[in-house]
Amino acid sequence: MMQKKMIFMLILIIITMFFVAGCTKTAVEPTPEEQPSPEEKGDEAVNEISTDISDIEAMDDDLDIQDLDSLAQDLNDLDW
Repeated sequence: MMQKKMIFMLILIIITMFFVAGCTKTAVEPTPEEQPSPEEKGDEAVNEISTDISDIEAMDDDLDIQDLDSLAQDLNDLDW
């Protein structure tokens, strides 16, 4: 009986190890041909920042304070 429990525990540990090993991410380094030059890396960063800034400007336009003021006025005008 004790031997069956030990075999079961051993099998459970092995299955758990396979599961954990399968879920880990492996890092793949790009070959030297695929790696961008430092200048290209800088340009990408600048482009990403400019894209983020334009996204913020679009959100700012969507969150115009005049719309909120008119909504507040409309709510005040309601006859509750």
